[in-house]
Amino acid sequence: MKELNQKIAYLQGLAAGMELADSKEGKLISEILLVMEDMVDHIEVLSEAQSDLEDYVESIDSDLSDLEDDVYDEYDDDDDDFDDEDTVEVTCPNCGEEVCFDADILYSDDLIEVTCPECGEVVFINGDDDEEVEIEAEDDEIDITSEADKKTTKSKK
Repeated sequence: MKELNQKIAYLQGLAAGMELADSKEGKLISEILLVMEDMVDHIEVLSEAQSDLEDYVESIDSDLSDLEDDVYDEYDDDDDDFDDEDTVEVTCPNCGEEVCFDADILYSDDLIEVTCPECGEVVFINGDDDEEVEIEAEDDEIDITSEADKKTTKSKK
């Protein structure tokens, strides 16, 4: 911006040296130079505002990047928090839908009922002492079949 101010000052000096101030052309050139000086002042203000906005956008971009890292790292597909080894699959006796749930439910002290998302039927109760639950590990999968499910399956055949 200093260059523009210097050029305007130079042009004003040339116009003053030509002694055209009294003529019509001199007045026109003098007014044009004043308008140019005002334009340089406005350009300086706009340039400062643009610089401030660039800084602000960079800070927002940095904050957004940090936020994305925090949020999306929790749900990353490569995340090891949710492995197939930590899940149990049960087939719903009512609709046949495969229902998956966390294997920690098997060992929880709290009474937890797992329901089928399709029909709402209870497919597993972790603290049910009336049902004897058989757990078999086959190829990194845990198959849970209750005695009641076996009876239901046999009676359907």
